Amino acid sequence: MLDLTSDHRVVIELSELQLPTLSRGTTVAVYTNVTSDHLDRHGSLEGYRWAKRRLAELVDADGALVLNADDPVVAAYADLSVARPVLYRLDEPLPGGVGVVDDWIVAAGVVPLAPAGGGGGAPGESGRIMPIGELTIPGRHNVSNALAAVATGLLFGLPPDAIRRAAAAFSGVEHRLEPVGVVDGVRFVNDSQGTQPDAVIAALRAFDPPIVIIVGGRDKGVDLTELAAVTAERAAAAVVIGESGPNLARLFGAAGLARIETAPTLEEAVRTADAIARERLAAGEEGPATVLLSPAAASFDMFVDYAARGRAFKESVGRLADERRTRGTR
Repeated sequence: MLDLTSDHRVVIELSELQLPTLSRGTTVAVYTNVTSDHLDRHGSLEGYRWAKRRLAELVDADGALVLNADDPVVAAYADLSVARPVLYRLDEPLPGGVGVVDDWIVAAGVVPLAPAGGGGGAPGESGRIMPIGELTIPGRHNVSNALAAVATGLLFGLPPDAIRRAAAAFSGVEHRLEPVGVVDGVRFVNDSQGTQPDAVIAALRAFDPPIVIIVGGRDKGVDLTELAAVTAERAAAAVVIGESGPNLARLFGAAGLARIETAPTLEEAVRTADAIARERLAAGEEGPATVLLSPAAASFDMFVDYAARGRAFKESVGRLADERRTRGTR
């Protein structure tokens, strides 16, 4: 931080714990979605939403609010600030916003901010920035995230070609739909940061079946009913772990998921999920099968944090791959 100057632009991710402590805002605030999370900490959904909207209330008057128009809670934040709202959505862009037209990310007159120090070029008459097929991060929700990033880049005057190159080169971050490897036709994905149901639902929809999901940990006090329904629809099986495992097994069974296994450790969960995935492939289902760690729970019952859980998952997959390699079955 000591090397930063007034010419730098800093991107900061703030948690709902930090937001209520703010005494000033930022030049730009980006909101992707506000769902139900951390109710064990905030006591109610309204308490959580109050914490999340604090930054929107403090954004600089000559700045901008980049808001997901597909999320009604987030879209309503446009009325909380005198800053300019820039809306994005997975459809034709609204005036002054960003959207998708004919599988291209398109901008509709996003004007750079005055504090940006001048633009680096605007999109052509069509407003096209890049085809969504160039994005390497999986899932429709990540297309939406890319729209937010494109809008922010345009606000700071970045050239559209530079935005396109950067977005196409971005392969994701650790513990968020992170590809770990493919072993005997089974793809392993580390989504340990998927601690709330909406994130897990997005993960389940990001991959083609068959999917075996590993879920469970310390419950966060949120409603898991929709997650249970989507899991029954999208997953071939679930392997449950941790404190919330029994409740998840009950919910998934009630929603119609046919196969649910319980594992005492994450290591055992990986091996059980791998065996189920290979059974599905052997039965003739088209591969790759996906083993997805997306816990829908905090990690603190078994690990110090989500990152430790994700690393343990990757280490378990690595041991499995080594064993197969040693036996000559890869």
